[in-house]
Amino acid sequence: MSMNLQEQFQKLGLGEKIILIAGPLLFIDGFLNWYSVSGQCIDLGAVGEICAEGGSASGWESPGSIWSVLAILLGLTMAGLVAAVRFGNMKLPEMPQGVTWGRIMLGMGGASALFVVAKFVNHSSNLDFGFFIGALLVAALAAGGFLTFQEEQKSGSAGSGGAAAGPAGGGGDTDAGGGPAGGGGAGPTGGGGTGPAGGGGSSPPGGGGGGPDAGPSR
Repeated sequence: MSMNLQEQFQKLGLGEKIILIAGPLLFIDGFLNWYSVSGQCIDLGAVGEICAEGGSASGWESPGSIWSVLAILLGLTMAGLVAAVRFGNMKLPEMPQGVTWGRIMLGMGGASALFVVAKFVNHSSNLDFGFFIGALLVAALAAGGFLTFQEEQKSGSAGSGGAAAGPAGGGGDTDAGGGPAGGGGAGPTGGGGTGPAGGGGSSPPGGGGGGPDAGPSR
């Protein structure tokens, strides 16, 4: 079973491999410290010191928790879709025209990266190592989505290059039909039967019977 999964993983495109790895890692990273504040003490002279305790916040917590939570959920969804479709043989529902697997991955990967950018804009101070790891992972998701889309485009253009095996314009071995050029049968060019060109039977050209050209002899 493990060998089968390993073979299936090897058959995946590079973009899908990246998504399958980065998605779960981003979920784990969500529990690490994305922000931290160290304790500080202020000396007030004769009054003494006032100290503030430090603290930290994971990717699931404020500030701007909505953005990091959305990014993490998108990463999990992307990895889950790849696993279900490629390993579980799940069939995707019929999608609107123009919506493809590669475009879905591209859109979701780009959205996860934008959500982390929004979190950074919301609060850019006191960043901890968890935030930087998360930023790298959403960048990997965006890259994986782009590569999946690119691979889909390449395979689509390669498949539409030409489906016919015969010469251009015909499906058989001759130029336009099954017989010589212009003819539908085995006779000379233009004829539908086995007689000379232009004749529908076996008599000479112009004659409807077996006599000479002009008519009966005197």
